[in-house]
Amino acid sequence: MKRWNGRWLEWIVVAGCVGFGLAILFPAAGLARGWGKLEVCMANVHILGRAWLAYAENNDSQIVGSATYEADGWQQHGYPAWAPSGSQIRVKNFVAMPQDQNGVYRNNLEIQDEYRGLRRGGLWPYIETEQVYHCPSDFRFTKSPASGGAGKGGYRSYSIGCPYNGYAVGEGWATGEYNYTVYRTTEIINPEDKIVFLEEQDPDGWNVNTFDIFLTITNRWPGDPLAMEHNRRSQFGYADGHVAVYAWKDPTNLFVFENHLKNSPAYLYGPNEGQDLAWFVQHYLPGPMRR
Repeated sequence: MKRWNGRWLEWIVVAGCVGFGLAILFPAAGLARGWGKLEVCMANVHILGRAWLAYAENNDSQIVGSATYEADGWQQHGYPAWAPSGSQIRVKNFVAMPQDQNGVYRNNLEIQDEYRGLRRGGLWPYIETEQVYHCPSDFRFTKSPASGGAGKGGYRSYSIGCPYNGYAVGEGWATGEYNYTVYRTTEIINPEDKIVFLEEQDPDGWNVNTFDIFLTITNRWPGDPLAMEHNRRSQFGYADGHVAVYAWKDPTNLFVFENHLKNSPAYLYGPNEGQDLAWFVQHYLPGPMRR
């Protein structure tokens, strides 16, 4: 019996050591996977940024449109689907809307609908793979939109901010962003400091048109929710092509982003909040006000 008890005790010790090792290994593996996805996401944004710059280089510094609607769609004001000079030179949007095989808009009923929209975009010739538009931590395309709408969530994770050839000055959404619109890379002040690409999680499903934020609202997060899938961090692509990560600090923003809440007045900043928003706006507007 003593020998049996000794062997039993040895197995207990071995099992304990294995369990301890697994307890250390599994969280570490999970953390490694998380950082791996962040690296992939940052690489995607970097590729998009380089494609964005290449497009401008090949089009006399004109930047690709940041919206998703078609040139013959609801807004026919000359911008941004056409060059601002009035010459009617086509400036394509960086992606098009989800669409069926005939090019007819369809709200992402199938992932192929969004694939077709990506392939029609102005940046597609520089990228030619759908995976670059998608963050590996973004699973919205597998489930219904957070807002309860029809279809599935979006596959495309990344958007471009409204000021980058999003709407004409005096047109578009009443957010104030269009007053800072730029149409060429040469109009951007301090491009190494200005955010172009960001990861958005629109609760309505796919990321519709541009990323938007109301500049006059400062007591809460005033626009589309950003994604922070990487340990409460977001990565941003800047106008010079580099990518950087920002760690969010304000608890209200963390709650709004985690729950994909869009421009909700129900969640106001508490004391000592607002630093995230101030930082973002500082790096978001590419130039001086046009008015």
